[in-house]
Amino acid sequence: MNLIFVCTGNTCRSPMAEGLFRAKTADFAEYCSVTSCGLCAMAGDPVSENAVKALAKRGIDITRHRARVLTPYHIEEADKIICLSRSHYDALLPVAESEKLLLLGNGIPDPYGGNETVYEHCADAIDRELDRLLASDVFLSIEVMTADDIPEVSRIEQENFSEPWSEHAFTEQIEKNYGVNFTAKYLGKPIGYLCTDMICGEIDIGKIAVDEKFRRRGAADRLMQKLLLYAEENGVESLTLEVRVSNKPAQALYRKYGFETVGERKNFYREPTENAYIMTKLKNGDADENTGN
Repeated sequence: MNLIFVCTGNTCRSPMAEGLFRAKTADFAEYCSVTSCGLCAMAGDPVSENAVKALAKRGIDITRHRARVLTPYHIEEADKIICLSRSHYDALLPVAESEKLLLLGNGIPDPYGGNETVYEHCADAIDRELDRLLASDVFLSIEVMTADDIPEVSRIEQENFSEPWSEHAFTEQIEKNYGVNFTAKYLGKPIGYLCTDMICGEIDIGKIAVDEKFRRRGAADRLMQKLLLYAEENGVESLTLEVRVSNKPAQALYRKYGFETVGERKNFYREPTENAYIMTKLKNGDADENTGN
């Protein structure tokens, strides 16, 4: 993902936003390119001294930043252009695709000419709005799993399961003509996945997992929502899965989306040995209880 923060002179707000964003997304550096520009910048101007001080208090060094002018090339190559004020957003609307443009919060007041306290308040506002933005679905996408996803998906699998699938198993899974598989990506990086088989109008959920470092960001919910939308669009009659009887968080997630416990499989899991609940969601919403073996 290619991101650009934009303000007027690229010496105050947008360099602070760029620096804060880099710090917050350091784990995604390989997957996300971020820079900042100004609509009316004087190319090569140094960053404001008070902006440097405000971020230095947060352990972030932006002393090397030099102002850049936003060019048509930047606009064309950007996936998202994050504007620091409404005026920047409005100025870019005629020349940029509207789906690329974002306004950070309700806009961040320009601290230009202010003292250190003014810049610190500006940095605080940017910090808060970046947290809100990063928690939104702007940076979380659910996509059909591809071969490029498998190395990272396999790593997550190895860290989450005592009897994990191999990379070869995932390759076979996405090559099935009846496999339905999705990857959750945060800033373009795979952080979760869902693997299912659909046969004769029924879906069996084989795997769902989210990288432990990126849980509570809505990825599991979005994966389930994507699957249920797929099921609705393709006339699926039922969805079924097994879950460890001790895995209460997963059970809560499934119940949230209408799954009911309909049976139990004895000693279904190994390492450690444990029973599995069978949970089912039917198209009509009614699941008859029965006993599994």
